[in-house]
Amino acid sequence: MKAKTTRILITGAHGQLGQALLANLPWLPEFSPSRLRMEIPEASLVSGSAVKPRSAIAPGSAIEIVALGHQQLDLTSADLPERLSEINADVIINCAAYNAVDAAEQDMAAAMALNAEAPERLAIWCRQQGAWLIHISSDYVFGNVFGNVFGNVFGNDLGSVFGNVSGNASANMLGNAPRALTESDVCEPLSLYGQSKLAGEQRLLKANPGALVLRTSWLYSRFGSNFVLTMGRLLTERPELKVVADQVGTPTWAEALARLIWQLLIWFHLKPEKSAVLSGCFHYAAMGQCSWYLFTKEIAEQIAKPQCNSAPSSQAAPLQTASPSQAALQSQATLHSPANPAPITPGCRITPVSTAEYGALLNRAQAPRPAYSALDSSALKDAMAAMPSAFRCYLPKDYPSPIWLSWQAQLALMLSGLGASSLG
Repeated sequence: MKAKTTRILITGAHGQLGQALLANLPWLPEFSPSRLRMEIPEASLVSGSAVKPRSAIAPGSAIEIVALGHQQLDLTSADLPERLSEINADVIINCAAYNAVDAAEQDMAAAMALNAEAPERLAIWCRQQGAWLIHISSDYVFGNVFGNVFGNVFGNDLGSVFGNVSGNASANMLGNAPRALTESDVCEPLSLYGQSKLAGEQRLLKANPGALVLRTSWLYSRFGSNFVLTMGRLLTERPELKVVADQVGTPTWAEALARLIWQLLIWFHLKPEKSAVLSGCFHYAAMGQCSWYLFTKEIAEQIAKPQCNSAPSSQAAPLQTASPSQAALQSQATLHSPANPAPITPGCRITPVSTAEYGALLNRAQAPRPAYSALDSSALKDAMAAMPSAFRCYLPKDYPSPIWLSWQAQLALMLSGLGASSLG
């Protein structure tokens, strides 16, 4: 019998989620980093990047991974369909995106090309070839669904609200926040970036209703440039940080999202017929919600904990120490922790400010952001709970599952992983 092979194409593989997907291959704890660096020769698109595990997920089967960055696969190029046919993937995970929210206000054409036109072209190719497409979208497709949610709570003096209370007490200020947003809530993006992401969702699903759109929010990880790495650095350098307190959402660990995607892909691989596991639009984010200000407070408190490099609770299994091959894929950005010491600046003050005040501090134009964009992931959780459980036996027993944890627990896992792997 011919071995069953599933070929997976990851686009935007140099980005945060692309790197997280590669770092979390569940069935392949040992791999050659030279084959996953995305430095793939143009003349060897598949053979130069395919990864075939020694022990496949199921007997007589194999999975190949083609991970390409923008330089290897430009999704805006005229010959995209031909390039996709050369690769001939069974699944495409589209992590590529124009993510410069403020810059999009001045370059809508570039944002639309990558965020709207490219997903539509991927969707058309996948529909024609019978491939499954997973596309990553954003909470910025929403506007102010509930109006000026926090105007009456915060007023103009955020300092008087948050200045003398602890993180837990200030978290309670969100008690009157509206429910998290579901997939059926009206999308009215405030920024051109958000408009381009919404257009991408709509055009993709119209072209290919069998595709899957995963909306997520406030992604961070050990890779690239993101809020947690930036705040971790600034906490060691500055006496005061002024952080926006009137935007509320859900911080989400990119590696938790990556593991969710791999679970879906394992089930796809094991199905007798290769067809979509899920289709339509679903939300995925960590559990809970906070402002950027509360997120920063939590980062500072967790970094300062003596046990930063151990599991925060019995609910959150610790990450395994990164192997040398995994470390080769990691960003060189440094986040300080007890295992990678550089103390937070003594007396570093974290001060809440409004979006308007922060914009004035930047002294440059900012794209509008939603005041409230916490995502409700219950529809996706229910859909995955209804899946056959047989595929779960192919995940290693020690494979951590942080998918449905709170944002605080996910952050603790990320920080403990950084401490263990000594980034930088």
